Amino acid sequence: MVTTVFAIFTIFWTTETMTVARIALAVFFILCATAVWDYVKTEHVPPALTGAAALGAAAWVFSGIAALFATSTAALAITAGVGFLIMGVCELYGGLKVRAEFIPSRDHVILGVVGTLTGVGLFVGVGLDPHGILGISGTGVIIMAVLLLISAAGLTHESRKPQ
Repeated sequence: MVTTVFAIFTIFWTTETMTVARIALAVFFILCATAVWDYVKTEHVPPALTGAAALGAAAWVFSGIAALFATSTAALAITAGVGFLIMGVCELYGGLKVRAEFIPSRDHVILGVVGTLTGVGLFVGVGLDPHGILGISGTGVIIMAVLLLISAAGLTHESRKPQ
């Protein structure tokens, strides 16, 4: 839900203020890191994915905190880019490592690729204004939100089938 709210926010927010961009990215990173941690510490998630995703969640917490203190758009783009890139690589690695034993691993692989590309996009767009930074971040998060919603619907449907 956090990804969906952030994605919608980045679509409809048009004011180009650094304060809004810093706070939005910080809230996104910290809330999503908390959600990722709550998810991977369950007994259903294999330990190999737990370790990788925990590292990515830690990167998101640090990126969220750093985003609050970014003094320029370039610093904000780099901070967000590092967060997305590290989490993307961690999810990609973790998803590939557990693909034989964990059905949702394909979702983690796709999320990892999208996160990595979002991070690279932010590095390329380092000269953009705050709206552009939110636009690149939001585009990646929109894709993530759609994937997560489809995955949740599919897993919910599968869990309701008689065994």
